Amino acid sequence: MNDVVKTLLDLASLPASETEIAAYASGFAIQRAEVDALYAVPEARYVDPALRFRAEGRITDWAQ
Repeated sequence: MNDVVKTLLDLASLPASETEIAAYASGFAIQRAEVDALYAVPEARYVDPALRFRAEGRITDWAQ
């Protein structure tokens, strides 16, 4: 697993010591499983994951 983490860090041009790589590698499997679990909910597959503010001009007639 250290080789995978080292390769990923190298591809991202992120420097890391062997101690840091070992620490990242030890937590990688758990984190990968947690990320995969985010996509394992079938009901959420097509749900929009973000709230969005849509600014639309509205004219309200207050004289009614």
